[in-house]
Amino acid sequence: MAETIDYPAVFDATYNSIIVVNKKLLVIAVNKAAAELLERSQAELIGQRIEAVIPNTRLPEVLATGNAIRGERMSLAGRQVVTNRTPIWQHGEITGAIAEFQNYYDVDDLASQLDSVKEMNKELECLIEAVDDGIVVSDGKGYIIRVNKAYQHMTGITADEYVGKHVKELLQAGYVGRTTSDIVIEHKTVLHVTDIRNNKELLLTSVPVLNEAGDVIRVVTVFRDLAELNHLKKQLAQLEKREVRYQQELTYLRSEQVFKTIVTNNQEMKEKIELAFRVARVSSTVLILGESGTGKELFAQLIHRASTRSCRPFIKVNCGAMPETLLESELFGYEAGAFTGAAKEGKAGLLEIAHEGTLFLDEIAELPLSLQVKLLRAIQEREIRRVGGKKTLTVDVRFVAATNRNLEDMVKNKLFREDLYYRLNVVPLFLPPLRERKEDIFLLTAEFLDRINKQYGWHKWLHPDLVRAFLNYNWPGNVRELQNSIERLVVTSREDCLGLELIHKLFPNMNSMENLSDAYQDVGLLQAAVENEERKILLAIYKKTGSTRKAAEALGISQSSVVKKLKKYGISK
Repeated sequence: MAETIDYPAVFDATYNSIIVVNKKLLVIAVNKAAAELLERSQAELIGQRIEAVIPNTRLPEVLATGNAIRGERMSLAGRQVVTNRTPIWQHGEITGAIAEFQNYYDVDDLASQLDSVKEMNKELECLIEAVDDGIVVSDGKGYIIRVNKAYQHMTGITADEYVGKHVKELLQAGYVGRTTSDIVIEHKTVLHVTDIRNNKELLLTSVPVLNEAGDVIRVVTVFRDLAELNHLKKQLAQLEKREVRYQQELTYLRSEQVFKTIVTNNQEMKEKIELAFRVARVSSTVLILGESGTGKELFAQLIHRASTRSCRPFIKVNCGAMPETLLESELFGYEAGAFTGAAKEGKAGLLEIAHEGTLFLDEIAELPLSLQVKLLRAIQEREIRRVGGKKTLTVDVRFVAATNRNLEDMVKNKLFREDLYYRLNVVPLFLPPLRERKEDIFLLTAEFLDRINKQYGWHKWLHPDLVRAFLNYNWPGNVRELQNSIERLVVTSREDCLGLELIHKLFPNMNSMENLSDAYQDVGLLQAAVENEERKILLAIYKKTGSTRKAAEALGISQSSVVKKLKKYGISK
């Protein structure tokens, strides 16, 4: 048996205040909310005239005209309310009226929320219309509910032709070549190409929108014009080409900074620098030959920084500094458990780390024969295998090798693999020793001295006699020996002037001086070098002292000599 509804209980449970009057304007029903609003009991209000209960009521007007009055704001029992007044019709005549009252602030809050929703809808509308991509929204059953202007412009199809129609109907009418709605409604995101009525191809993405129950309530499809995408792709390719060109130009400028560190006035060395810059543009293997201390590593760095790989790693490996077993694992890496003491997770080798960069193999002649085979494969096939590993790894590495030994003789004596030698010797680069380019001794001496003075804030200088001694010395250790010698002289001397007496004290091996090289038999050339050093010394002392008298005292010469030399070298106050 169905339960009956207690209508008085429902009347009293209503949240809004309700008062009902008959056609004589007598209160015949009051719910609990109205009684609480008027602060009187329901029994007390029943039977009273409405004007006695609510003086500013307009129910008499409603009874008289039969017209409802809705949404009017009024003050009732000291509170602001919104009231609706409606006539009660029965059998074609007005038998009474009903007044409903709601707290104004509740209504205001609802209105505010409604305004907020309207504002959000407006923002959403602007966003949908602002994007360049076409947007079509359908409901969960496949009926189109909105189409943005971008899609209409893209396809030439108006919203009226779409909205309200099912996607299958559009498919049959030829508006689209394929439909994804059936798939999307199965909660899947779909991406594919479709054609439309005006023979355009569009890339579309359809995404389902689910409610809390997991049902599809909307399907949002975004369209992109493939022709426009292809155009953008071409533009991107052009920009990438331009970027590569700019990168090469930037690399060239960077490489110029490297060239400045290679101090030389020797024509052969200048040609070597130019050759290094040319081969830097390609990925050919370079073999740098020369005695120890001639600057082979500096040239390897130049080649790397002047190449398109300059932003990638530059890895140096000294092939003679590690035992064979350790060198193999360092070069090629190893897998977990490859040998006792190996890291549990394995380790990448330097060839892997140098991927897309440059690997500088210094002292390549010291590489054991057993590793030369693996290195040959890495250079030839661009493939390596870790120690204890089974899979082959592909590496893209620029190889630059260097040695101070005669590899041709080593090949003849079976101490170096012939095939590896020829693989390394693609572009040989021989650096002459310092004794064969003595015109660089003075330039290098000034460079190293200036560098040390700046580092420590000193003003030390070389006596011309010491410079002559440097020019006469054979320098078996080449540029490295020259640099170390100057540093030793500067840091151990208490005097600012570094004289010839320091040579025999610090460098006993220099007692056996050789004759000047042919390049310096010309006294005028030597005199020019000495005068250049004298000018630098004079300028430094004059700047430090600030007067010719003090400069003369510091140099141990007359003031008139200082004045003449300042004039000679064009040094003014």
